[in-house]
Amino acid sequence: MSWAIVKNNQVIEILNGAKAVTINGIQYPSNIFSIWSKADLKNIGIYPTQITSTIDNKTHVGTGGVTYTINTDHVAIHYNKKAHTLVDVNEVDDKGNKILDSNGKQIVTKGLKTKLLEQVDQNAHSVLAPSDWMTTRQMETGVTISDDWKVWRASVRTQAKAMKTAINAVTTITDVPDLYGAYTTSSEGKMVSASTGFIGHWPKNPDEV
Repeated sequence: MSWAIVKNNQVIEILNGAKAVTINGIQYPSNIFSIWSKADLKNIGIYPTQITSTIDNKTHVGTGGVTYTINTDHVAIHYNKKAHTLVDVNEVDDKGNKILDSNGKQIVTKGLKTKLLEQVDQNAHSVLAPSDWMTTRQMETGVTISDDWKVWRASVRTQAKAMKTAINAVTTITDVPDLYGAYTTSSEGKMVSASTGFIGHWPKNPDEV
């Protein structure tokens, strides 16, 4: 549990766990956090904290700041953030002039959708790469790929296409979490898919079935 030291209506320190503290020149041992009541701690300016806003990297990026709100019984911690930009941005200066790179081309900052589309291509490549030798062998020696592996490789490409379709259909940042599947823990302690989200869900190859 974390605590905030408040003085003159300002948070001056966050304590990540119990420790000895000095407040207004008086030293207090760490055990006050376990034996004192919250009211007693508040009397010397110590409040429990509550995190009211976290950062989901799928939809937001942290802006590097934290806002504290001092309430009657706790200090609320709000991590400052902003939503990812969905679409690519053609960069311009304050006067609206294009910002150019060293080759004279306008700088384009990739939006979240472009990054996700690239991620799908990279992941599909990684999923297929271990069996690429089968296609190479077929081209070089004529040894045919077994049907189960052919079907699986095709299913990976189909899934990648479906992922891209879903990404391109996103219109607001609140749609983004729906692109991801939820997971749960099975009775055997394994992580298993609990939804039909697209990103990160790939068909099992014949050796995994």
